[in-house]
Amino acid sequence: MAHYIHHVPGRLRVNTPLLKKNEPRARQLKSYLEGVNGILQIETSIVTGSVVIRYDRCLVSSMLILNSLYDLGYIQHTDTLSGPAHGTPVTPKVVDIFVQKLMETALERSAVALVAALI
Repeated sequence: MAHYIHHVPGRLRVNTPLLKKNEPRARQLKSYLEGVNGILQIETSIVTGSVVIRYDRCLVSSMLILNSLYDLGYIQHTDTLSGPAHGTPVTPKVVDIFVQKLMETALERSAVALVAALI
């Protein structure tokens, strides 16, 4: 079974063939996830076979959610998150570092623009 996982801290998207054109299964998954402490919002799509999960990082981890999806049979592996290109493994830590660097760069550029505007 093929699956795709995209993770940004606080947001997890999983594509799985088990949800495609399967409304009862999508409702069942949504109902289960709504009972998990720390999950804030769940959006399922039977057209794309995806579920988007927004969660509170202080209350639940992405790995706990992925382990639950694994236990329910929606995904095969939970040890790494797959990237979009060539199934490249991307650990959550690498994603967190990337987002942090992106935010730092944006903040630096904003500060430079503010200083330039004041001069």
